[in-house]
Amino acid sequence: MLSKRLFVYIILAFCALISITYWWKLSQPVTIVDTPNDHLSCVSYSPFHKPGQTPLDGNITISEKQIEADLTALAQSFDCVRTYSVLEGVDKVPGIAQKLGMKVLLGVWIGAKQSRNEKELAIAIDLANHYPSVIRAVIVGNEVLLRTEQSPKQVSAYVERVKAAVPAGVPVTYADVWEFWLRYQKDLLDSVSFATVHILPYWEDDPIGIDDAVGHVSYIYKHVKDELKGKEVLIGETGWPSYGRQRQEAEPSLVNQARFIREFALRAEVEKIPYNVVEAFDQPWKRTSEGAVGGYWGLYTADGISKFPFRGPVPEAPFWSKVAYGAMFTFFGLFAINQWRRRKLDGASLSALLAISISGGGAWVAFFRDMVMTNRMMLEWASTGLFAVLLIIATWVLGNTLASWCSTGNPPPSFASASQMARWLRRKDQSFEGSFLLLSALRFVFLFGAALACVLLVFDLRSQDFPVALFSVPVVGLALLAWIKGKPEADLEEIVLAGWIGFAGLWTAIAEHIVLVRGEPWRWASDINPHALEWALLCSLLAASVLGPIFVELLTGKRQNA
Repeated sequence: MLSKRLFVYIILAFCALISITYWWKLSQPVTIVDTPNDHLSCVSYSPFHKPGQTPLDGNITISEKQIEADLTALAQSFDCVRTYSVLEGVDKVPGIAQKLGMKVLLGVWIGAKQSRNEKELAIAIDLANHYPSVIRAVIVGNEVLLRTEQSPKQVSAYVERVKAAVPAGVPVTYADVWEFWLRYQKDLLDSVSFATVHILPYWEDDPIGIDDAVGHVSYIYKHVKDELKGKEVLIGETGWPSYGRQRQEAEPSLVNQARFIREFALRAEVEKIPYNVVEAFDQPWKRTSEGAVGGYWGLYTADGISKFPFRGPVPEAPFWSKVAYGAMFTFFGLFAINQWRRRKLDGASLSALLAISISGGGAWVAFFRDMVMTNRMMLEWASTGLFAVLLIIATWVLGNTLASWCSTGNPPPSFASASQMARWLRRKDQSFEGSFLLLSALRFVFLFGAALACVLLVFDLRSQDFPVALFSVPVVGLALLAWIKGKPEADLEEIVLAGWIGFAGLWTAIAEHIVLVRGEPWRWASDINPHALEWALLCSLLAASVLGPIFVELLTGKRQNA
């Protein structure tokens, strides 16, 4: 059998290998197919991409200068833009597009508020009459039926009203997800000039992975055309997010976004599919309602920087990979200096610390990258910033504790329970060492943090991500220490937290793979989400680090009593 020390070395080395492989992979350029040319057909344009800008404000007006700068940049790669409203300054788009030689799919936002609908309709009709050669079509309403804000008959009435008021050469349509078009085609089909459908593989009830995404869009487009009895169909939205939560096999990433856009552009060229991709610029405000992924559908960053070229290899995150390697080196340097000052430099401890540095540095940068990409407000920065500091402390304390055990074989200190720490804080028990209490406090904090993360995932699974990067190092370190010591060290509070974490981790992994398609019975997903399984594994390990020794003692006691 393997000795405990050898087993610990194997686990630490395995974790370090995962970290190195992960960051190496993100730094490598990936070769994908090129687009047929340097121009794509059309792109969704919403000007609310700068800090503090959101259409939910109601009082904001985007300047004509910003819109002109945005469209000037987009004109280099797109022949057309699709808008979603004519308020908040967006009514300036057709005039600027005319100067740039672009076309516009003019959006009219229809919602539950009648007064706003009337204002949108009046301005859109005026723009269509003033710029008939620029406006390729007027899109009256966007996913109104999906949001259940109007009835199909009312949507149809709005469309008919606009058709009667705009020049004969300006088509009028309505846009919604493809399932809703098929569901309500009897109410809508006769009123529109053509159907505008949204096909987003990532957001399907049964998410589609990147390998099948473009084929899925092509299939659904043909299926919808057949179902709509030959009515012309425009794909009003299709695309792929560059960052955010994975849904089953559908993984947001920069490489996957570039791959989807390039492959789809080529497929659309061959199959003559009219389309509009979503979207031009990242929209940070969408993170509030859709989770982090909502803010990363843009082909340009919120700052207006193109995310990838239409031709040539695309790396995922070479900058962050360099930062990760730097963090690994820094962690190990600090560990080595500390060992040298304590006169404990030996091969056993340094080997363990090297593996811990690689894992801890890589995990910390992965978590910090998540912070940069997902945080929206000061409260989020404050809470995640606190855990970023705690992750550094946990790596330091756990690293030194494990390295010391690997070097000397002396038993690690026991964990203080929550009640023992409380007595120490009240100065009723001063028999514990500071480092021992710090290790115990870290265990309680990460137990509490994991329990809170599980609550968010259980009740908001669709938009919450799995915080694997934050918990991987503390969970593995705590699990190794619990296994080395092999005795129960927990109060009722920690047992309850561990029980909840173990249950919720498994539940979220199960719930993530239950497919609920509208109008059909539930079924198991054919593809898996590795992030969900990784989170379930971490939750199980964390729960086992608290509950495992208790169960072992109970079983051992029963055997002895027998």
